[in-house]
Amino acid sequence: MPTRYGVKRGRKKVYVMVKAPDFLGGNDLYYVIANSPENLIGRNIEVLLSDLTGDFNHQFIKVKLKIYEVKDSYAYTRYNGHEYFREYERSLIMRGTSYVKAIRDVETKDGGRFRVRASVFTTKRITSSRKSAIRKQVFKVIDKWAEALDSKSFIREILMGKVNDEIAEAARKVYPIREGSGVFKVKVLHWPGTPI
Repeated sequence: MPTRYGVKRGRKKVYVMVKAPDFLGGNDLYYVIANSPENLIGRNIEVLLSDLTGDFNHQFIKVKLKIYEVKDSYAYTRYNGHEYFREYERSLIMRGTSYVKAIRDVETKDGGRFRVRASVFTTKRITSSRKSAIRKQVFKVIDKWAEALDSKSFIREILMGKVNDEIAEAARKVYPIREGSGVFKVKVLHWPGTPI
């Protein structure tokens, strides 16, 4: 028998609280709605890094989380990548300067595989050879951090800005750069402990 708005009777929705991964604070984020808890598994959600850290400076970073388990009215998530807002990145590109993009696939100590995209913004326009030199410096920094850490520590250091600081320092050895250079996007190719 149809009811108002064409919704069938008896189909009760469940409200489940989404929990952030432990290495990102493990905070309660917000409720999600589903017909059954099983329907939530595999769902991707997005949250601002500032909601995880409480730091207002992180409001332009979007973190992607994936629900892998629902238990006791909680949806547990794992990290599934992050990126800066495009508007923020575009605001850093200026006329008369160069934008160096460096993309690298890396593997961490525990077998996690990630595609990391770093961006470096110079003070003036530079030649292709200098761009290549900056890329080499950026790759060295990213490889060093990936080889030394497990997946959780590697992602945490990127999100908290330590890797960005080292990338900026390394790039400055080649040519003066502007503020804002660093890792702008991470894509998860394989998270350790999950099927490929």
